[in-house]
Amino acid sequence: MDSNVQFAILPTLFSARERRRGWVLSIISALCHAFSRCPEMFLFIPLLIIFNAPVVVGSTFHSMIFQADAVRHGEWWRLFTHPFVHVTWYHLLLDGTACAALYGSLMGASVFRRVTYIIAGAAGSLALSWAGAPGIATSGLCGLSGIAHGLMAVSALEMISTNPPGSAEHRIGWISFLLVVAKAAFEAVSGRMFFAFLDFGLLGSPVAVSHAGGIIGCLAAVFVLSRAPNGPRPNLRAPVPLPT
Repeated sequence: MDSNVQFAILPTLFSARERRRGWVLSIISALCHAFSRCPEMFLFIPLLIIFNAPVVVGSTFHSMIFQADAVRHGEWWRLFTHPFVHVTWYHLLLDGTACAALYGSLMGASVFRRVTYIIAGAAGSLALSWAGAPGIATSGLCGLSGIAHGLMAVSALEMISTNPPGSAEHRIGWISFLLVVAKAAFEAVSGRMFFAFLDFGLLGSPVAVSHAGGIIGCLAAVFVLSRAPNGPRPNLRAPVPLPT
């Protein structure tokens, strides 16, 4: 290769390398911020790694997926492990990134309250799926998408309650809340996923009603915590006036 061409390529190579380095540093910085703000992530992330290790070789941790018949025969741990399991790397990428981002967005939430939302979202998603989708007795249920939808509803409510009416944030909160509820309602009624075109055959057999269950579970947790006499309250405080 001509020496002049080599020297011309070098700046481009260094530029691309610097961009990649910047992206990596940004991701590391975001993860460090999330871990420092949400120390319980030190528990959740290892669980996700353990339960999704089989996706690396194109398999799934079948013994941890919720299946009603298996639970009836004594495999009770499936009740607690199924949200952490995903059928493919794509399934894990979609659910994991959405859930982590929404979890970290909860404003001023205590560890107790954040974990309560996770448990309530998982319980609501499982309960409604079990009642409304008998097919999971054999096909099973797994993934964090139900919890993620519930966390989106909670995050939207926090935006509504912590920003004055008329502000852009207040309107965005209402739009987000109505959209996620409408999406889940459509899926529950029709039995079809709203974004089915993003499936690509890599999401197994999605349980459409599970998203509505996650929202119901998280909203129930918001209601209970907001009325607990001595317990931690959700961050639903009066709007703060905008600075003049």
